[in-house]
Amino acid sequence: MGESLGGPYSAVPDWPGRDASDIGHARITAFLVLDIQQSREKAEYVRNRIISQVATADPVLPEDDIVMNAYSVSIGPVTSVIEPTIDDTGEAPVAVHTADLLAAVERRIADIGTVWSGR
Repeated sequence: MGESLGGPYSAVPDWPGRDASDIGHARITAFLVLDIQQSREKAEYVRNRIISQVATADPVLPEDDIVMNAYSVSIGPVTSVIEPTIDDTGEAPVAVHTADLLAAVERRIADIGTVWSGR
């Protein structure tokens, strides 16, 4: 898990390959903290949407969009875009590797499972 402020949850989500200096990874982290939070249901929903988009890998199909509280995610087979749900925040859309987003969400699911199982 990432850095902790005490308690069972990490304050900063971590996943294999995370680079704290990468703007895309910073946006993935914000998405996990603000939108996924500690919800296994939300995390699994997002993971399943990513997996179905990656598995299809059809360039003709449009990106799959997920709109959540803080961010919306346009999932593409290779690249996804995470942008604020409300445009007046001043934050620019950030492109991320879909594989990085999937790795982060899968790690979040594992971390949630570890906390709930008491390990």
